Amino acid sequence: MKLSVEFSFDAAHRIMGHGGKCAWLHGHTYRLGVTVQAETLNRLGMVMDFDDLKALVEKRVLSRWDHATLLREDDPLVPAIIRVQAEAPQKVITFPQNPTAEVLAQAAAEALASALPSGVRLARLTVWESPACASEVEP
Repeated sequence: MKLSVEFSFDAAHRIMGHGGKCAWLHGHTYRLGVTVQAETLNRLGMVMDFDDLKALVEKRVLSRWDHATLLREDDPLVPAIIRVQAEAPQKVITFPQNPTAEVLAQAAAEALASALPSGVRLARLTVWESPACASEVEP
């Protein structure tokens, strides 16, 4: 049995080394789809409660990434943006690689998988960078 929820969040990013417009700092309204799975339903007849899954995604991913700037850790913009928005330095999130849809999907999957209740596993996580373009991971 599977259970799915979808979210949206807004963030800026850039892809260092990209040969086109993605090299420039720009923003997206991302969609995040999370599907979890269990072999058996809990005592209430659920994979898990929708509200519990929503709270987990909010705590582990959305509270960090929504209205944040997502950059590669060696991007020279990191210290500049932290300086400019000194009141919210925690909203500059860095990654070892460029923050592509693929990297974001993998990072979100890792953040969620270990926090799920016993017997529940992450079945699929999808990050849509635009309405027509997405990356999906199935751990």
